[in-house]
Amino acid sequence: MSSGAKIVSHIIPEVTPGITPTTGKWSTLRLTGNALTPTVNTAASDEITDSRLSQGSVATSTDINGDLTAELSFGSFDQLLEAAFYGNWTNNVLAIGDVRHTFSIAKGYTDVGVYSLFKGAHVSTFALDIPSDGKITTTFGMACLDYDDSDTPIVTAPDGPTTTPFLSNKNVGTILVDGKSLEGVACVSAMTVSLDNSLQAQRCIGSSRLGPGAHIATEAAITGTIVLAWSKRAWEIWKNTFTRLPIGIQFPITDSLGNKYIFDFPAVEVDGELPSGGKRDLVEVTLNYTVAKVSPTITRVPFVPVA
Repeated sequence: MSSGAKIVSHIIPEVTPGITPTTGKWSTLRLTGNALTPTVNTAASDEITDSRLSQGSVATSTDINGDLTAELSFGSFDQLLEAAFYGNWTNNVLAIGDVRHTFSIAKGYTDVGVYSLFKGAHVSTFALDIPSDGKITTTFGMACLDYDDSDTPIVTAPDGPTTTPFLSNKNVGTILVDGKSLEGVACVSAMTVSLDNSLQAQRCIGSSRLGPGAHIATEAAITGTIVLAWSKRAWEIWKNTFTRLPIGIQFPITDSLGNKYIFDFPAVEVDGELPSGGKRDLVEVTLNYTVAKVSPTITRVPFVPVA
C-alpha cells in the first residue's frame, strides 16, 4: 500500500527534448501534487462477426500530461517559470520569448518501489492564484513526449529541495495601476494570473516515442482576474472596458527573508460587469484582464544583506 506522503518528484533540464541527460544534477521539486500520467487513446473495433460481443480495441495514441501544483516560494520554480514564458532569465528579468525548455521529471512511489519517468516535459500552461486569505499557489500544466517506468530508482543523489518560505496573500506588496498605488482608493481582495502557450501536439507515424512526435507552442495567451472593492477608482478602471485603453498593473511578492518577485503587466485590457449586492454584502467588482501587445515580466530580487 502506498502513501501520498511518499510520492517524491525530481526534475532535470534536457539538452535534447525527450532525451533524459546521463550527466547533470537532478533537483527535488517542492510540490503539493504531481498528476503527471500517460493516458492511452483507443478506438473500438467495428467488425461484424457471428457474435454480438465487442471485438476489442486498439491503441491509437498516448497523451502524457498532468499538473504540477505547489505553494509559491522564492527560487523553487524559476526553471519552470522560464519554460512557461519560453524565455530566459536575463539580468534576473524574465519575459515572453521563443526559447524551448524541456525537462525529464521523475515521479517515485518510494514506499512501494515504483518509479515513473516523464520525458520531454514542456510547460503548457501556468497559473498563479493569490487568494483574499491563504497561501499563494501555482500550477504548471505539463505536456510530455515520452514515458518510461521501472521498479528500481531512476534518480540517485539528487539535490535537496529549496528552503525558502512559502508565500501567502500577506506577502503581496503595494499594487500599482498605471504607476499609482491603489491603497486607500481601491482595495484589491484577490488576483489570478494564467498563461496558456496554446501547445499543439504533432502526431508522427513511425515515431519510437510513446507520446507525440513534438509539441509546438503557438499563441501565448495571458489572462487573469483582479477583484476590487467597488469605489470611484475601481469604477474609473472598469470604464476602460468601453475604450479598450490598456492599463498597467504591477505588484511585488516578498518573502520573510527579503527575497522578492516583481510582476509587471505593462498593458492589459479589462472587462467586467457592474457589481451588485444585497444590503449585508460588500460590493466588489471582478475584472477580467487580457495582456495585449506588450510582454509581462517577472523580476527576481534575491535578498542581499547590507554589509
